[in-house]
Amino acid sequence: MKKAGRSNWSPLGFLYMRYKGGWGTMKRRLGIGLSVLMAMGILAGCGSSAAADGDSGAVSKAKTKTEDVVEMTMTTLNGGTNDVFAEAIQREVDKFNESNEYNVRIKLECYSNDNYKTKLTTLMASNAQPDIFFTWESGFLQPFVDGDKVYPVGDILVNDEEWYGAYPDKSVFGPLTFGDEIWAVPNSKQIVVVAYNNKLFQDAGTKVPATYSEFLETCEALKQAGISPLAIPCGEAWYGGQMLQQLCNVLGGEEFYNYTISDEVQWNHKTFVEAGTLLKQIMDQGYLVDGFLGMSPSEGFELFNNGDVAMFMCITSGVNKLDVPENPYYNDIDFFLLPSDNPDYNGVNVGSIGQTYAISSQAENPEAAAAFLKQMTLGDYQQVLTDNAQITATNVQVNLDNLSEMTVRSRKMFDQMKVYTPWLDRIYGAGEGVEFNNASVSILGGTDPQEAMDNLQQFAIDNANN
Repeated sequence: MKKAGRSNWSPLGFLYMRYKGGWGTMKRRLGIGLSVLMAMGILAGCGSSAAADGDSGAVSKAKTKTEDVVEMTMTTLNGGTNDVFAEAIQREVDKFNESNEYNVRIKLECYSNDNYKTKLTTLMASNAQPDIFFTWESGFLQPFVDGDKVYPVGDILVNDEEWYGAYPDKSVFGPLTFGDEIWAVPNSKQIVVVAYNNKLFQDAGTKVPATYSEFLETCEALKQAGISPLAIPCGEAWYGGQMLQQLCNVLGGEEFYNYTISDEVQWNHKTFVEAGTLLKQIMDQGYLVDGFLGMSPSEGFELFNNGDVAMFMCITSGVNKLDVPENPYYNDIDFFLLPSDNPDYNGVNVGSIGQTYAISSQAENPEAAAAFLKQMTLGDYQQVLTDNAQITATNVQVNLDNLSEMTVRSRKMFDQMKVYTPWLDRIYGAGEGVEFNNASVSILGGTDPQEAMDNLQQFAIDNANN
């Protein structure tokens, strides 16, 4: 068995979310992310000034304002589906810099998804920590919290009635809560969907599948019609990882996900191997578009938009990349959730909170940082999220009348959701989580699924022993 790292979970400290029922309580562990940070010297601990001083509420402006302008750094994602959000955040930064009362100036820095995980870990281990940073939840965030690298923004958030009250479903704080403290601010919810081209489906004489067996039949019909069935852009390994995880949902539903995030998980469990076998089958049968192993998400979206592939695994936050009305296939693009042969497992889908931001414990003015996050949470940025197929975490009034047809279609997928299963690279962090993604790409590269999962299990054992 793999050893489990422990945290002092609050009643909100849950790991997965039922779409209509809140977060289900589950055990979790840190994975190798914690030991990586320890090896890098992160856990020596220096803590925030607020934490060290015992402050539990908002930091006073008198305490934080200085004569000279304080420059604060913010890091986030760009590239692929994140460009529109990075641009919107820059507008929020510009607005804050022009009007804030804290004598600070925020500078935005952007990194690609896969590079960001390593970059942020490196920055957090140094004296160059970003003051505000994009983060994933659970096992990715917790090592930073345990290393006293994160300011408890909940101390400000919860005591701000306007801000905290804007979250109608407090369960969104669950995977951001450790030791009865909220450590980051969520903005939205997102899920993985299959985008498909109905024109190409009709050309192949096939239809939207209702079961996984029908999904394979659809892939075969497309292939026989000379149409590339599916794009999974594995140039970023997490795309392969989310497909492998969704196949686990197809085979085992909520019960297997509960096992996956428990202390008893074995990466070479038969269901992981069977899911890997299904993944390899997709590749072996020639259902994946040429060049998928080195393909970037942007290239995948382009192929799909051009009608060069019939289906594309994507996140609802990336639907903006499909929202091109001048595209001749625009009216043919729609979405479905990858189905299971077991109807009880339908609606158990990879997804979670998104657009989450935290504050460094070393931030010179955490109140200013919190004020900026509040601006993003309660302001115009929520409309940007809505316009790009995000389901906002707050009840901020947004205009739904002018949503694009594409966004309306993708939002319907949330009605089919029963259970979110957050990405495993978020649960297990920058070690085992990343290695899970890499295992999926290894399988798609030809490695036997049993071997790939055995290797991942050995990785976990070695980490536990270290």
